[in-house]
Amino acid sequence: MPYKLYTDKNESFECEVSVKNASLKGSVARLVVESAEGVNFVFNGKIEGEKCVVPIRRLKGLLDENARGNMFLEVIVEDTYFKPWNSDFTVEEHTSVKVKVNETKTSNKPIIQVRVPAAKKSVIAEAKGINVWLPLHEISKICERFGIKRTNLNERKDDFRMLVKEYFNANPEFKNHKSTILNGLKQFIK
Repeated sequence: MPYKLYTDKNESFECEVSVKNASLKGSVARLVVESAEGVNFVFNGKIEGEKCVVPIRRLKGLLDENARGNMFLEVIVEDTYFKPWNSDFTVEEHTSVKVKVNETKTSNKPIIQVRVPAAKKSVIAEAKGINVWLPLHEISKICERFGIKRTNLNERKDDFRMLVKEYFNANPEFKNHKSTILNGLKQFIK
C-alpha cells in the first residue's frame, strides 16, 4: 500500500532506527521523494535515541493531487550511507469539500402569463373556442411599446394598420376572429 503524502497538511514521517556496531550520535536522516513527473524533494530529519522524525511540509503547489512516485529514507551513520526503507507514494488532500450541483433544467421558451381584469371579460366573449384575450393583450402591449395610444390613433392609423397586419400574419390562428379582436382593441388601447 502506497504511503500517503498530503497537499494541505504538514506531517511527520516517523520510524524507529536501530544500528548495529555503530553509534547514532551525529547521524543524519533524510527522506527523498521522487515523483513520476521527475520532481524530487529532500526533507531533512533527526535521529534521537532510536526514533527518527522527518518533518514533511504540505505539498500544495509542489505536487498535484493524485501524483505518484517513489520515496525512500536515507540514513548516514559514521560516514556510512544506508537506504533502509522505501515505498511508493500518492498525494492526496487531507481535508476536502466536494460539491455536486444538481442543475434544474428550465425551458428556454418564454412563459407568458396574462391577467385580464374581470370587468373587461364581459365585453368580449370567446369566439368559437379561441381565446381572444391573448391577442387583445399582445396587440395592446405592442401598441404601447410603439407609442400608439387612443389619443393619437388617427395620426398613427397607418402604423396601427401595419402593426395589426404583421400580428395576424405571424399568428394565423386568429385571422378568422380579426373583427372580434379589432372591436375589442378599443377597450384595451390606452
